[in-house]
Amino acid sequence: MKNLADLAVFIKVMECKGFSSAARALGLAPATVSKQIARLEAALGIRLFERNTRRLRITEEGQAIAKRVRPALSLLDEAAEIARQGANAMTGCIRVTAPVPFGVRYVAPLLGNFRRRYTQFEIDLRLTDDIVDVYEDDVDLAIRIGVLPDSRLVSRCLAKSQRILVAAPSYLDQFGVPKCIDDLKKHQCIELVGAGLSSSCWVLSSTSNSELQDVAMEGTLRSDNGAVLREWSVMGLGIALRETWDVADELREGTLVRVLPEWAEPAKDIQA
Repeated sequence: MKNLADLAVFIKVMECKGFSSAARALGLAPATVSKQIARLEAALGIRLFERNTRRLRITEEGQAIAKRVRPALSLLDEAAEIARQGANAMTGCIRVTAPVPFGVRYVAPLLGNFRRRYTQFEIDLRLTDDIVDVYEDDVDLAIRIGVLPDSRLVSRCLAKSQRILVAAPSYLDQFGVPKCIDDLKKHQCIELVGAGLSSSCWVLSSTSNSELQDVAMEGTLRSDNGAVLREWSVMGLGIALRETWDVADELREGTLVRVLPEWAEPAKDIQA
């Protein structure tokens, strides 16, 4: 392996039928080419060329070696070209996981646009609200909302996620607008249930002084799917605590309005 460069020079000398012409083709000094051929002959223990003042002739041993070396050098050139192309081109398969509602609304469209630009890429998007083990499941990129307890993961904060109280105008017209946080006890609250979530308490923070307050909820509507909670809210079935990114369109359109805007859940990081 240490004689690869010398072998390449040997093939070039054979192709150019001379040391000087090979040196010009390689951008080397003729003395350097002569030194490399001499070093290769010493390593192999044979003569590769017969030289005289008028011409250069390759020996039978040199021809036998060239016959075997050329395909190997060609394969190495192909490998180098593949490496160069890989450095300049976006290829391969990227496996991404994200929470279902955030993934549907934001990640999937972005990956779709990415695929349009880099058509040679494979995309494997796995949407789940369960925590996926990026090592066991061979995931390249995981989008998660909240604190990352695993310090082995390299993460970047993409944005902030904050849950706010929302309701449909039709619901507020029928049942009234809460004036203070204690009024929530009198309203139908739509609850998100699931692993690690309290089904009977919201923890809200005051936007004025960051005061935290636990809010006991009264409600008969529960789901472990955020899209269902958003839909029930739009239907006027109650007040829900939803992420701003999840209800942004509904707030712009007026199908949902914010309730008690001076209160919200403490913001969490959206992390990649």
